[in-house]
Amino acid sequence: MLTLGIDTSTDNLGLALIENDMIKAEYNLSLKRKHSEKLLPLMVDIFANIGIRPQAIDAAVVAIGPGSFTGLRIGITTAKILARIFDIPVKGISTLEIMAAGVESEYILPLLDARRERVYYSFYKLNYKENDYLPKTLLTAAGARISELSNILRNYKDKEITVIGEKRHEVIDHLKTNKFLVNQSAAEKNIPRAAVLARLGRDYIDQGQKDDIYELKPTYLKQPQAEIDWQKKYGDN
Repeated sequence: MLTLGIDTSTDNLGLALIENDMIKAEYNLSLKRKHSEKLLPLMVDIFANIGIRPQAIDAAVVAIGPGSFTGLRIGITTAKILARIFDIPVKGISTLEIMAAGVESEYILPLLDARRERVYYSFYKLNYKENDYLPKTLLTAAGARISELSNILRNYKDKEITVIGEKRHEVIDHLKTNKFLVNQSAAEKNIPRAAVLARLGRDYIDQGQKDDIYELKPTYLKQPQAEIDWQKKYGDN
């Protein structure tokens, strides 16, 4: 099964092709929101470099956020188009879940910067010692102030928690101050890896968990500024 992973949810643009358990190609590029101009040329490049035609892919997998409003739409729209053109399944995966699935730890707290001392977070358990690499969600994705995390995670204070992603140093300091058992991972674990995305999507699709292309939508934890401005000007009508 040849699976294409697409991630445009953060500053990093990720593309990966995996076939069964082999990574055929992977890009993880820090492009600072240039995804609209870079995604399609990089897709052409990744197929050309390994000598595979786009129509050979068997599934498309895409990161659905939280993340950049514009970036999310770019990636999701591209995955939907591929699914429709090639008549292949599509699966959306949380950006936070992608991050958690790339770490071999039991309890994982992935983070994305929500600005103003806030983060987007989710909390997962990974039974990697039993060769189960699909994270189990303990706390669903949400936004919070860093200072609130010790209370949010209070039921897991006796667990060793691996903190990854953006704002991790501030969060680790906060949790340590509140007597949590925390550690961090290697630098490459702090971004959503495209190969991990592709692998997750493949595994979900193998289990029959695919998305309807008409219902697949981004996960927004914050209202877009354009909508806020519209409501201020015109109200809810």
